[in-house]
Amino acid sequence: MTLAISNGSTARNPPFFPPELWITIFSLATDVPGLLSYDGPTSSDLPRSLVKEHEHKLLKESLITKRNIILVCRTWHVLATKFLYQSVLVTRPTTLSSLVTALDRRSSGAARSVHVGWWTRRLDVSIQDDHCEASDYAKLANIIRRFPNLSIVNLSMPMLPDNDSWLRQLPESVVMALVESCGPSLRVFDCSESILRPCRDDLMKLITAASNLSVLRCPICSPSARDKSPARLDMPVMPKLQSVSLMSVFLRDYLPDNKDANHFPALRKLTYDCIPPPFLDHTWKKFVRLSCANVTTVHLDYSLQADCECCSSLNDLVVYIRSWTEINSNLTLPPSVSYLGLHSKLRKAPAFHYKQLFVALHTISGSKLKTVRLLLADAVEDLRENHRALLESELADRTSCITFRIEDNEGHLLMA
Repeated sequence: MTLAISNGSTARNPPFFPPELWITIFSLATDVPGLLSYDGPTSSDLPRSLVKEHEHKLLKESLITKRNIILVCRTWHVLATKFLYQSVLVTRPTTLSSLVTALDRRSSGAARSVHVGWWTRRLDVSIQDDHCEASDYAKLANIIRRFPNLSIVNLSMPMLPDNDSWLRQLPESVVMALVESCGPSLRVFDCSESILRPCRDDLMKLITAASNLSVLRCPICSPSARDKSPARLDMPVMPKLQSVSLMSVFLRDYLPDNKDANHFPALRKLTYDCIPPPFLDHTWKKFVRLSCANVTTVHLDYSLQADCECCSSLNDLVVYIRSWTEINSNLTLPPSVSYLGLHSKLRKAPAFHYKQLFVALHTISGSKLKTVRLLLADAVEDLRENHRALLESELADRTSCITFRIEDNEGHLLMA
């Protein structure tokens, strides 16, 4: 009952609703599971660009809900403000200015035991604007220093107007802001899609400060612009690193001075872009042998040439290719692989592309292979709707030599 009528027909105020219950309700209403903290390797096998696109969509929807909540009344505003700042998404340079203003305004208001930046766990900066200025990066560094408990940082930054197109170096001020403000709390650092990226020395400083880092996606380091480069900083031991993204031509940036040491003892997932023809083949094999003995998942970009046989614990292999015609026949998978994920960039393809795919599947060799999954939903839809006859002729034959399950992007049989 919310109202009671006295002898004078006067309505009393509704009973007090504990703030703890409101906070629980707000938390449930705005929650984005798995996006505000690192709870283990992501279960998605899609390319990182598609995963980020989906994550940003969820974060924007949650942000709309949060903004609506704090506008209801003054009490809700006070209780829900911490949820508003749990995740910060920046997509335009102008957002940086407005965010600095908002943070200054909230810190200069009534006395608070905790600044709103204390609640921020995730920062995504995805700016596509070509007119980002040096002052914008200074603002970004300023903002990062307001967030001492950042756990997840995703950066995708455009070129500076006067930046050398060869260097493409993320300003040192941004990296040092991360080092000095939130190093111990940082669990995920991703600049894999950024035009600007840290130079190697800055990256080494960051991962040295981030002793709890679990995911590192920075496959390319910018060359240093310093005239007199100091002694090469050694790759630190990263005892909690579970997932790393590397590129063949920049592999040596991640190798320790002691080439016989394993600095990634907890590594379980490897994303590797091997530019054909294979670069540093001997170096790659030695790295795999030393650091990837416990790796269970490998994602390969545009290549099936990388040698994964030394990954004795490898179970899941995911390959990203430009088209199905890049899959050769008579492929031999590492003997431990039971799951193969395939992703083509082409959303629609002519029949002969799919024909090449099925030729490869008919001739593939993998002693423990149980499942092959086609990961792109649009490609699955195209195959089912526009190439149904080919699909049926390839998979309906019960005498087919295919002994494993072929699935669509949702894990259902490709041809039910």
